[in-house]
Amino acid sequence: MDSVKVKKLIPFLAAIMLVNVALPVGAAAESLDELKDKETQAAQTGESLSKDINTALNDVNEKYAEIEKLKADISKAEETIKNSEAEITVTEQSIARRKEVVGNRMKDIQLSGEQRTWQVLLDAESVSDFFNKAYAMTILQNAEQEKIDSLSKDKEKLSELQETVKNKQEELQTNETKLQDEASAMDEQVVTLKQQLSDNQAALQQIADQKQTEEKRITDEKNAAEARKQAEAAQSKAKTTVSSSSTSNSSSLSSDSSSSSSEEQPVVTPPSQPEEVPSAGGDTGQGNANGRVLYMQSTAYSFREAGSGYITATGIDLRSQSNVIAVDPSVIPLGSFVEVEGYGFAVAGDTGGAIKGNIIDVHFPSVDQCLTWGRRNNVKVTIQ
Repeated sequence: MDSVKVKKLIPFLAAIMLVNVALPVGAAAESLDELKDKETQAAQTGESLSKDINTALNDVNEKYAEIEKLKADISKAEETIKNSEAEITVTEQSIARRKEVVGNRMKDIQLSGEQRTWQVLLDAESVSDFFNKAYAMTILQNAEQEKIDSLSKDKEKLSELQETVKNKQEELQTNETKLQDEASAMDEQVVTLKQQLSDNQAALQQIADQKQTEEKRITDEKNAAEARKQAEAAQSKAKTTVSSSSTSNSSSLSSDSSSSSSEEQPVVTPPSQPEEVPSAGGDTGQGNANGRVLYMQSTAYSFREAGSGYITATGIDLRSQSNVIAVDPSVIPLGSFVEVEGYGFAVAGDTGGAIKGNIIDVHFPSVDQCLTWGRRNNVKVTIQ
């Protein structure tokens, strides 16, 4: 009877083996190929987004620098206008006074100048005195002519100053308009950058999900392989049992010995299916810190400093992407997009042994810029 039960069990074991061996292998192989394609696409998307972010970040900081330069130009233009207006006032007063003096002098010359000149010459006591007086009168006449010429030049100067003021005022208005345009463009860049950051985070999360799925699939494959081994071992053991039972029945001389042989046969049970390993996934994000404002100490560093490298803790190449700050990840999460007062927009993409707590280290492409920045306190840092 036991031999018959074992024979009936063989087809069942074979069916289990076929299900575990044939079907899952094909399905797993296809899923792994799809997963590899998805991982490749996600990696390419992440790389493209990273380049777009770096480009947008550079554009935003260039706009920031241009706006600061325009502010300085406007300040200079206002100072020029102020100085020119003061100079115009002084020139107008001087012209008015000298115009009155020259006018009175010309009237006097017209009324009695010619008669007075001849009288002076006729009163000369000698030829030498005559020539001296004639020379002196020539000097006086030349001086009067110089005053007239000087007055004309001052009028021309006044016209030039007025033209300078007019041009500076027009330049000021143009710069103000340009400043507004640049500010609007900067706002658009910031909005675009935030959207790109959001898309990049979504892509990174997708990659994390894909990796989690791959790990689960690998675990399932291992469990399936173990189940196949158990099924093969059970089948081999069942065949051995059937062979032993047939030999024992043919050589037995009594029912007692046959029964004894039957009792020694092992009972074969179907192998249990592998238990599915639960997913170990979860939210790996660091929370939403958008809009948070901190006031921190700030130092500066450059990859050009002796002994410094150009690859940050997060893999950013400082030679091509300079707008990076080093942070304490427990204060500002790595990967955050921040605005640093006086520095501009940057990515929290580096760490440092001395960067612990309420301090950041802003990167510059040159050592001279680091020295200019120095160490600053109460720097406003806005996490975008």
